[in-house]
Amino acid sequence: MRAVELFCGAGGMSLGLRRAGFELVQAYDAWDRAVDVYRANLGPHAREADLKDIFSIGPELARLAPDLICGGPPCQDFSAAGRREERENAALTRAFAMLVAVARPRWFVMENVTRALNSDAWREARAMLVRAGYGLTECKLDASLYGVAQRRRRLIVIGRLGEADGFLQSAIRNAASETAMTVRDLFGDRSPEAIYVHPRMPGKKGLWSADEPAPTMRSSSRRPIPADYEPHPDDAPLLEKGAFFTRPLHGGRGVRVLDEPAPAIVRTSRERPRASYMTEPHPNDPVHPADAAVLTQAQVSRIQGFPPGWDWSPGRTKRDIDQLIANAVPPPLAEAIGRVILAREAGETIPALEGRFGQWLRRRGLSPQSVRNAKTRVNRARRLLAGRTFADPAMEIAALERVGEFLSLPVKTQSDLRSALRLYREWLEEKAERSARNAPKTAPEPIGETGMSAAAA
Repeated sequence: MRAVELFCGAGGMSLGLRRAGFELVQAYDAWDRAVDVYRANLGPHAREADLKDIFSIGPELARLAPDLICGGPPCQDFSAAGRREERENAALTRAFAMLVAVARPRWFVMENVTRALNSDAWREARAMLVRAGYGLTECKLDASLYGVAQRRRRLIVIGRLGEADGFLQSAIRNAASETAMTVRDLFGDRSPEAIYVHPRMPGKKGLWSADEPAPTMRSSSRRPIPADYEPHPDDAPLLEKGAFFTRPLHGGRGVRVLDEPAPAIVRTSRERPRASYMTEPHPNDPVHPADAAVLTQAQVSRIQGFPPGWDWSPGRTKRDIDQLIANAVPPPLAEAIGRVILAREAGETIPALEGRFGQWLRRRGLSPQSVRNAKTRVNRARRLLAGRTFADPAMEIAALERVGEFLSLPVKTQSDLRSALRLYREWLEEKAERSARNAPKTAPEPIGETGMSAAAA
């Protein structure tokens, strides 16, 4: 499948989708440094562009005719680390929806912070996408359950032309790991790694991180650590090897142990503890921040899911590179989503039946055997449809009746499959009406929150 990425940043989503098996044919971003990093690592198909210019970009996307458009519109207006006011960046969520509606790819994927779900910008964008014919699966995902060593909760919206809402929910849920990925899982027991180089003068540093240049090596450098060695203050975090500090937001704790995921990476994640935090650390910190390692930029990049050899140098300044890392979609999360999409596109998976369908059938007087038969027939029909669901029930039946394997079945079996699909559709519509009646008078909730452990929730 051919894909185009909007708001591509440093290329995290493109890298993940490429690993999953997509062909990235074009990428766009308004920040020149992001485009430079993307090109250095993924190829020349990225270019600098203002994606608010719908009249210019829209026709170009239509000519490219991609199978999938993906992107993470800037989230600063919605982020917990930002002002939480809908300004110019929020309008780019609408621009994303407009460009998808113009190009009409079969699929799209949008990533954003979870707060975007209740924004005016997403409500308007969502309405555009629905009117354009897309069925939507809206999920709040915890990236640590998809191969990323951080508790990064994000809104992922996946759309497909003609589908019923929630069509990919069970597949996304099934792709999640049972346990969260930890920093130790990523780096192993050797991280953060340190080497001892015997100091030439009293009071000088003796331990050096593997992520920094070692001092000049001399014949005396290879001595073992003396039993009476007094660590230099800079050595303590590396000696501990069991905890690390990331700058907390809004009063959260700053120290984690290696056997848990890192918090969500932000631009300031690798800043050292401030004096005020050293004086009054969070009460739940497992060790004092003075005894925790401060992450290097290379380690933060790895925690975000980028490979060790990723070239960040086109980002130029350390601050800009920190921002590029923080803004990126973690590649392992994008890869997991890409694999789910490709499997459904190939008809290798079907949506799971919604819970309590069997109870609903029993309340209608069906016997246990009839309930089992109805469930089996719905799944059989969906396999014949290669996993497709349809927003319009009539289109679903019509699509089934065009499948050669269905036409070769006995007439009685064909009738049973049609009836099972109609029953299931009736159950879904009744369930949706009940949910609408019971919904609070606030912003709409997502179809389902998937891939989250109880601890993450």
